[in-house]
Amino acid sequence: MNRIALIIGAAALFAGCSTELDINAPYKDITVVYGLLNMRDSVQYVKVNKAYLGDGDAYIYAQIQDSNEWNSNAITNAKVHRVLNGQRVSSFDLVPTPVTDREPGIFYAPNQLLYSFQDTYTRQVLQNGIPVTMHLDEDSDYELELTVKGQTISATTTIVDDFSFQAADQSLEVAVRLVTPAGGLDQFELNWTSNKDGKRYAAEYRFNYKEVRGTDTTDLLSITQGLGKVVSASSSINEPMGLNMDGGQFFSTLASQIPTDPSVDKRIFLGLDFIIYVANDEFHTFLSLGEPVSGIIEDRPSYTNLVNGYGIFAGRYVKRIIGKRLDENTLGELVDGNLTSQLRFCTGIPADSNSPYFCP
Repeated sequence: MNRIALIIGAAALFAGCSTELDINAPYKDITVVYGLLNMRDSVQYVKVNKAYLGDGDAYIYAQIQDSNEWNSNAITNAKVHRVLNGQRVSSFDLVPTPVTDREPGIFYAPNQLLYSFQDTYTRQVLQNGIPVTMHLDEDSDYELELTVKGQTISATTTIVDDFSFQAADQSLEVAVRLVTPAGGLDQFELNWTSNKDGKRYAAEYRFNYKEVRGTDTTDLLSITQGLGKVVSASSSINEPMGLNMDGGQFFSTLASQIPTDPSVDKRIFLGLDFIIYVANDEFHTFLSLGEPVSGIIEDRPSYTNLVNGYGIFAGRYVKRIIGKRLDENTLGELVDGNLTSQLRFCTGIPADSNSPYFCP
């Protein structure tokens, strides 16, 4: 009898339940900020948005600017302060800046409203003998201060300083060798030295070329391939770092990503670029928590360094070596090698004008 009563009671309970489930919580004001400061940029941009939630397709809401952006009356204070030794030494208004030239994307591109500021600080550094202007103070922290609908949102970040490539790697006179004189595949090692507040260094190379069909020559084309990343032990200064570029992978990548095309008369090699992207400690943590999970633990905590908000306000840096040549043996493999001979390459770099592989 007890079992029958239990079954009847359970049936009555489920019969009285609704089959509709409301997964949306009550609306709450949530500010989301993304700002990555780079001292090489003369203008710094900060993205200030609000979280949204609604019935239906979230991708449709993402295309509605009003769903993502606060109106002009909601943000009553927007500044960035330069802080040295714990004291604010300069303050800059975050100016509403419409951006209309972005590539289409999920969030209402190409029309977006960002917030920008310019620091009055500048200094000159020499990079490969060429003076380059830096626009943020590497010895200062930068503090974000927002007031959105009466709530104060704040964050502070360090600034990633410039760093140095090894002299031979920086020099355009020293060619990249991926093939030995005996014809075996080799590795090229890209070396640099860390500097202040750089935590993660991620490197890639870019192979630049053009295609010629009769009298028509394409605009610049490129193949980009990552080389990996190096994480500093302590964001210290003068820590030796390096990553290898493997010759076998290099030619395999070109063969797999550049199609064999009989209509192409020739492809003109125009140089290799090396790019290193640097993240400070906060940005490194943010990126690490967003990387694919390789272990058995799948849940990860969300990370933000904002007080009363979500997102990231951090420092980054980008440095490039533009136009590295390939040495003669590597050029020979590119032009006549088993993997890439069908691609019809020659070199168009003026310094290679005496090479048998120079474009006619």
